[in-house]
Amino acid sequence: MYKKLEIWQESIKLIKEIYYYADLLPKSEEFNLKLQLKIAIVSVTLNISEGKCKSTAREFAHFLNISSASLSEVETIMYICLELGYFKNTNIDKTLNEIKILNKRINSLRNKQIKEYKNDK
Repeated sequence: MYKKLEIWQESIKLIKEIYYYADLLPKSEEFNLKLQLKIAIVSVTLNISEGKCKSTAREFAHFLNISSASLSEVETIMYICLELGYFKNTNIDKTLNEIKILNKRINSLRNKQIKEYKNDK
């Protein structure tokens, strides 16, 4: 059921990219930025799937909100890593754009779920 959602499929693809970047981080970031980056990107996908399996639009919207927040966390960590000079000579702009697009799509679906919930009252 959730596997058919385009945002779920896109988030799975994004995990691979983010793990690639996380693995570029130095050993000193093993339990800091690297770990947090991996946790946050996986959280995006997990919350989409968990939310889709809930019984109401309100619950789904709640989990989409968490997913969006996790994706914003990923984006922020990526910018921190850029500032620290960890992602020099990479195609990070493409990945950052994919993050922004996915976040817009998650929020669009969340807004639809909120409207559905309010219409069902």
